[in-house]
Amino acid sequence: MTDVITIRNFRPRDFQKVLDIEYQAFNEHRPDLYMQFYELNADTFLVAEWQVEIVGFIVGIEFNGIGKVFSIAVHRNYQKKNIGSILLNAIACTFKSKKINEIYLEVRESNYSAYSFYKKHGFVSIGAQPSYYSDGENAVIMKKILY
Repeated sequence: MTDVITIRNFRPRDFQKVLDIEYQAFNEHRPDLYMQFYELNADTFLVAEWQVEIVGFIVGIEFNGIGKVFSIAVHRNYQKKNIGSILLNAIACTFKSKKINEIYLEVRESNYSAYSFYKKHGFVSIGAQPSYYSDGENAVIMKKILY
């Protein structure tokens, strides 16, 4: 990929593309939440574009001065091309600009590649949430200090 990846705010017309990526990436689906998050935190819902194609997204939530990554996904044809890193860095910059200095997220215990990805980006494990997912799997809670 020699073209530039563009990060921009989600627009309602992006909804179906985001859902397509979400359905491809995850076992659990809550499409209703995406528009709710957009309505509540439009500036922390970002998409990655390559040429004119949406190839990834990240949904951040701001609550009581704390940032949380609700969801991040990259289309399978564009994985391992640094897009996830670009999205994660973009949401960190957005949170920093809002004077938020902590980001939290949850990751499945069995998702070793995602866990390693987050560790590579400065997140540390701070605990677990038993039976967090609908199939009963635990979540690892991770945190990153921005400044």
